Amino acid sequence: MAQGRQNICCVGDDDQSIYGWRGAEVGNILRFENDFPGSKVIRLEQNYRSTSRVLTAASGLIAHNEDRLGKTLWTDGNDGDKIIVRGVWDGEAEARTVGDQVETYQRKGVSLNEMAILVRASFQTREFEERFLTLGVPYQVIGGARFYERMEIRDAIPYLRVIYQPDDDLALERILNKPKRGIGLASLQSIHHLARLESISLWLAIAKIIDTDELRPAARKSLAKLIDDFTRWRSMLDHTDHIELAGIVLDESGYTEMLLKDKSPEAPGRLENLKELVSALKNLKG
Repeated sequence: MAQGRQNICCVGDDDQSIYGWRGAEVGNILRFENDFPGSKVIRLEQNYRSTSRVLTAASGLIAHNEDRLGKTLWTDGNDGDKIIVRGVWDGEAEARTVGDQVETYQRKGVSLNEMAILVRASFQTREFEERFLTLGVPYQVIGGARFYERMEIRDAIPYLRVIYQPDDDLALERILNKPKRGIGLASLQSIHHLARLESISLWLAIAKIIDTDELRPAARKSLAKLIDDFTRWRSMLDHTDHIELAGIVLDESGYTEMLLKDKSPEAPGRLENLKELVSALKNLKG
C-alpha cells in the first residue's frame, strides 16, 4: 500500500482484540513504528463514552499487559458511580445474584429501562433469561434473538423432542432437512398426503413410505437412515445420560458438522449456543 513512499495511515487499538476471528493481529500495530521508521504516533486518549471511574478501573486492569504501546485515558465527564465487583461460583449463581439486584432496584423505584446486562457472547444470556422468566421480570435482548428463539436452538430442541415424542409432527418436519438431506418439496408433500390419508403421524408415514417406490431412491435412503438413527438414539434413553445423549444426537445427525463447515461470522456463536443448550440440560433430570 505504501509503495515505497511511506505514505500510509493506520488506526487501531492495541488494547482491544474483537476481530481476531477475522484474522486481525495486534502485532501489526505493535510493529508499525519498526515497519515504517519515522512514522508519527498520535494517541487518542480522550474518552467521550465512559466515566472517570470506569476509565481508571479499565486502565489499571489493562496495565498488567506488558505487550502494548500504552496510553493514558481521560475524560471531561463526571466520576460516575463506584464500580462494584462481586465474585460468584458459576453462571447460575451470577444470574441469581443479578436477578436479586434487579428486584432490589425495582423496589427502590428504578425502572427496568434504566438497567442493562452486558455479555461478551450471545450464549451467555441463557441463564439470565431463565432467571428472569422464573422471577417474572420482563426483559429484552438487544442485538439478537432471545436464547430459545435462536435458529440453532429451535433446530436442536426438535431433535430431542422427536426422541421422546416421535409423533410430534412439527418437530420432525423442522429437522427433516436440518442439515440438508435431499428431501424436496415433492417428497414432503407425499409424506403429508399419506399421513392425512391414513390419519397417522409423519413419523409413521415416513416409516411406511420408505418401503414404497413413491419417493426418489436418494430421498428414501436419507429418510431410512434418519428413522434408523432416531430408533437407535431412542434405544439409548435407558442407559445413557441425557446430556451425553444430546451431544451424540447433535454430532451424529450432522448438525454440529453443518455449523463447523459454516464460514459465516455467526457460525462460531451458534456453536457456542449449542454448547450452552447442552449445559442447560444439566438442570433437568434424565
